[in-house]
Amino acid sequence: MPPPLLRYGDKRKFGFVDTYKEEIAPEHVRKIVKDHGDMSSKKFRHDKRVYLGALKYVPHAVFKLLENMPMPWEQVRNVKVLYHITGAISFVNEIPWVIEPVFVAQWGTMWIMMRREKRDRKHFKRMRFPPFDDEEPPLDYGDNILDVEPLEAINMELVKGRVSRALLVLFFSR
Repeated sequence: MPPPLLRYGDKRKFGFVDTYKEEIAPEHVRKIVKDHGDMSSKKFRHDKRVYLGALKYVPHAVFKLLENMPMPWEQVRNVKVLYHITGAISFVNEIPWVIEPVFVAQWGTMWIMMRREKRDRKHFKRMRFPPFDDEEPPLDYGDNILDVEPLEAINMELVKGRVSRALLVLFFSR
């Protein structure tokens, strides 16, 4: 009788096999999620179990979403998304790489700029609570938010010169 390694197939040398997942257009993922919005149809009766199983990963998905939110000094941040084929759950598939002292300095400048904005009250407005009514349906991303132009990134105006140009490149480039 041959040894078990030869009988059952190849031996994995490093224990980790990375499966490659093809990237698809964001519009396709949005369509999958929109089509699965109402799960009461009989067509989705087999997917309900997948959705219930995906609930345990929702905290991690929210964490990855918050971790990769665009910072105030970035106008837009495009990220790679890992999605389930049924649209049950999606994860942001990136890790923000920032050196801690640079990150602290960036937030320090943002704090100064936001204090100025709040003092001048150009873009700050008091929020009314509750922001949404209980009877109001959730907003659809494709219909309401996708076409809205993002606000301009917040950049501190520095005195022109070589040092300030280097700081701008260091602080506000990704």
